[in-house]
Order: sequence, then C-alpha cells, then structure tokens
Amino acid sequence: MQKQLVMATIGVLALVFSVTVWAGERTVNLKVDGMSCAMCAPAAKKAVEKVNGVKSANVEGDRATVVADETVQDADLVKAIAGVGFSATVVH
Repeated sequence: MQKQLVMATIGVLALVFSVTVWAGERTVNLKVDGMSCAMCAPAAKKAVEKVNGVKSANVEGDRATVVADETVQDADLVKAIAGVGFSATVVH
C-alpha cells in the first residue's frame, strides 16, 4: 500500500513539473518611443521585468528584447512600458 502511495505521488509530481516545462519561452521585440535620458532605459526594463512570466529583458536605444513564457501577452508588455511613460509597439 505504501509503495502505491509513493508511486502515485511521484506520478503527480512528474505531471506538475512537466506542465511547467511544457510552457515554452518566446522572444518579443519592441520599439520603445519617448525615452530621452539615461534613466529611461532602466525604467522601461524594470517595468517589463515586473510582468509575471518575463524571464529577462534588455533595453538599448529605442529597442527592447524580452524573453517570456508563452503565456505572456504582448499587450501586457506594452502596458507595462506605458505605465512608466513611454509607448511601445511589437516589432515582427
């Protein structure tokens, strides 16, 4: 009986972890407008990194590259950047 419980627990854990791994990553490229000072890019980067599911962000010049879970919506990234005073559009 205890062996069955252990095997069932292992099965459940394997399922949980496989779902997490299954959700892949994607890269989103954004054009960011309105940044005009040395503090602008770090502010935009910090805002995007706060979006749930974002793994990393890099902001240079008027471009941002974001690595995020597949579940992260482009609109959430644009909204995060708008929240700190800039506008952004997705570049395909």
